[in-house]
Amino acid sequence: MLILSFLGPVVASVLYVIVFQKAGFRGPILFVAAGPVVGAVLTRILVSTMVMGGGPVAGVFLLSAALSLAPLIVLAFMAWPPATVPGPRISTEKH
Repeated sequence: MLILSFLGPVVASVLYVIVFQKAGFRGPILFVAAGPVVGAVLTRILVSTMVMGGGPVAGVFLLSAALSLAPLIVLAFMAWPPATVPGPRISTEKH
């Protein structure tokens, strides 16, 4: 059952990587797409330590939500790379 809780964040991260690449983002900015997986791992670790020791659980869920939404926030507010203008189309058909 543990693997099923990570299935959603992993699928979301893969889809975010695809969207980032389609949008033209390259390089280290793609690490933002790992936010949902990092959020799931941190939530698992922090909740397990809080269950043993007690503490505020609301902060954990806010941290998880922030990490899960990080790729969307980057896509919404970061300047996108310029779109490449396709060159002239040369027809290879004989008229």
